[in-house]
Amino acid sequence: MLIVLIFLMNISLGDTLNITLEQAIEYALENNPEIVQLTLDFKTSQAKVDEARSVFYPNISASGYYAYLSDVAVFELDSMIIPMGQHENYNYQVSLQQILFTWGKIYNAYKIAGLGNDIAQLNMIRKKQKVRYSVTDAFYGLLILKEMVNLSHESLLQLERHARAVEKRYKAGLVPQFDLLRAQVQVANLKPQVIEAENGLKLAQEGFKMLLGLPLQQEFKLTGELQMVDEEFDIDDLTTAALENRIELKNLNKFTDIAKYSKAIARRANLPSLVAGATYARTKPFGFGGNDWGSNITFNVGFEFPIFTGFKNLAQYKQAALQLKGTRLAFENLEKGITLEVKQAFYNFQAAKQSITAAQENVTQAEKTYEIINTRYRSGLATNLEFMDVQLAAMQARTNYLSALKRYYTSRAEIQKAIGKEE
Repeated sequence: MLIVLIFLMNISLGDTLNITLEQAIEYALENNPEIVQLTLDFKTSQAKVDEARSVFYPNISASGYYAYLSDVAVFELDSMIIPMGQHENYNYQVSLQQILFTWGKIYNAYKIAGLGNDIAQLNMIRKKQKVRYSVTDAFYGLLILKEMVNLSHESLLQLERHARAVEKRYKAGLVPQFDLLRAQVQVANLKPQVIEAENGLKLAQEGFKMLLGLPLQQEFKLTGELQMVDEEFDIDDLTTAALENRIELKNLNKFTDIAKYSKAIARRANLPSLVAGATYARTKPFGFGGNDWGSNITFNVGFEFPIFTGFKNLAQYKQAALQLKGTRLAFENLEKGITLEVKQAFYNFQAAKQSITAAQENVTQAEKTYEIINTRYRSGLATNLEFMDVQLAAMQARTNYLSALKRYYTSRAEIQKAIGKEE
């Protein structure tokens, strides 16, 4: 949180932000739109738990009225006229209702609401894990795209210098026009690739802003290094960690418990519920023939017995039983899927490391070859075709290295996501 506060204090739309990977992750966890939405869902589920808990408390209500009768009925007894009521009538009362016993139905409903809250919280945690993965992948992806753009600019400069050198040799009558045209065409062919790389970087930067929740007009600069981390993973340890940590498995356990509680509710739906209540009432006139205030208290105990509901309860029981069976099957399939996901991430990581080692050696050899051919060409000991082939091979070697580095960072982040690592 401290990192986020410092980061926010430095945000100004007129300045360029320097963002580290840690700052990017922390900011995204606080501002990513999907996380914000899941936070609202979590708060909603907490409110549903409070709503489910309310049935355990008594229901207290108050009511009252005033009525005026313009004509009051009377009857005569032994020459006496006795009114049957009063013109003005008052009443107010306070009632209390309390559920006493429902065979565990409301308790199970309360447990289901609590499990729903747990699921919402776990979903939010899993989303944060995915955002952490996405930010890490995008962060290093942007750094590599920046290197790709630099590489394309550097290659273009090399080809432009070479084209000028060929032009001088052509004017001196040392090379044919074909060599000059070929060099110029190579420069023209590379320029669209440079523009495409620059546009790709710009679009990736806009996507990175959306991922973090940054204003789209905010300029930023990433601070980080592209280098391998000396680490090794054991596939068995990774699989064990994934089966212990993955939120999806924890959620399925929660859904299994929900199905059990739902089944218990449906099984007891036809049993009677016992309720009790009390009412305090104060009225005027109280009793027959008078015009005074009076009060009384009424206590009651009752039950509700659903004798026939059109087989609705039976259908709900079947649904709950099938849901329980389905969650158990889903759990087994999910375990297999997670195990496969871990293996795929592990093998991708191993392959990426090997590719980087091979690509580094290839870059070193390609750069040495380029230096040699460049010297030989300027000395008139190499042809234009030989130079072009070597230059292209050097550019491709560096491109392959950057691609391998991107696969390395992606697969490394995939491992963290596959095992459900939160940090």
